[in-house]
Amino acid sequence: MKTCLDNGLRLVNEEVKGVRSVSLGIAFQTGSVHEDKRQSGISHLIEHMLFKGTPKRDAYRIAVEADSLGAELNGFTTKEFTYYYARFLDQYLEKVWDILTDIILNPLFNREDLEKEKGVVIEEIRNSKDSPEEEVFRQLSNCLYSGHPISSPILGQEDTVRKIERKNLIEFKNKRYCGNNAIVAASGKLSFDRIKELVASTLTSLPNNVQKTTSKPFPEETIKFKEKKKKDISQAHIAIGRRTFKYNSPYRYPALILNTLLGGSMSSRLFQRLRETEGLAYNIFSFLQFFSNTGIIGIYLATNPSKQKKAIDLVLKELKRLTKDGLNKNELKNTKEHLKGGFILGLESTVNRMVRILKEEMYLQKEISIDKILQSIENVKEDEVISLAREFFNKDQFAVSIVSPE
Repeated sequence: MKTCLDNGLRLVNEEVKGVRSVSLGIAFQTGSVHEDKRQSGISHLIEHMLFKGTPKRDAYRIAVEADSLGAELNGFTTKEFTYYYARFLDQYLEKVWDILTDIILNPLFNREDLEKEKGVVIEEIRNSKDSPEEEVFRQLSNCLYSGHPISSPILGQEDTVRKIERKNLIEFKNKRYCGNNAIVAASGKLSFDRIKELVASTLTSLPNNVQKTTSKPFPEETIKFKEKKKKDISQAHIAIGRRTFKYNSPYRYPALILNTLLGGSMSSRLFQRLRETEGLAYNIFSFLQFFSNTGIIGIYLATNPSKQKKAIDLVLKELKRLTKDGLNKNELKNTKEHLKGGFILGLESTVNRMVRILKEEMYLQKEISIDKILQSIENVKEDEVISLAREFFNKDQFAVSIVSPE
């Protein structure tokens, strides 16, 4: 069910029979894509700072109260939204809601805590840079969207994080944490009327003043190749990708099928060819990301540096074989069943259910029923998948990102 408050805040709720848990989140449509270069990392830093204390609770008390209720309390930042959520037993709804809304509405942004937390975030940035897997994906994003905010790292850069001051946090939060920029999503053992009453009694104080921003156009050209040498690693990490379409696209389900049969399971083409047949990689998969105005489809693998050219050539050959020869017998049927099975199993988690209805509201402004999603997967035809593959898998359209040993 769904409702909208006078200040623009949207509430979506899914009551789930037969469970005792509730997963509840408050999301704001603000992330790294909404930051300028001087602000890089501020959305993520605000997420950290909201857990550092309010006039009513210090950071330790927030943690103790959540733990004493058996609740999981957390937050995360993405390129397009920041999210605060809790998972708990239904009997503690009011108490958990009080904690969540307190940290969102009443953060202290204490200067001493801010300096400490900037140090924590900088260590997080350094940890991320130590990971060749994360580095190769960041580099691919820079190839595909060079200079655009969507390629900016969610964590920010060390130099920009160091310069963020308390007044910057307050200004940015006041600008972005508004009612018409907020979504409350809940799933589990709770009625719509119960959560609606709680939301209406607390979050009506959020102003309805978020400013509409004009999206910066994506660069016309992509960078075709980037390689970075890194010490203390033994494998070449490779990400091959290209731009696709946004979340709200009629080609969404054919793309999900294509991604799954390409590298989304143990029976997928790339896994079977490069790992099982050739023994070139332990870790290989394809991936598909959707955003508000764009998307990425690609392949990741890690292999011996001496074999990286062979691995890339084999990936491109598999893509060409798919576009030329079509699908094998039962391949489409098996892929659909794998995709539907993973979706249904994921619904056994109220957290997954909550995130699903949140994203649907954020990107589609409506909830899609489970039956309709399953039917949409089932309705995908082979020629739709192959047509999409022929559009996507032109090697001249790909960017290649490599992080390899020095």
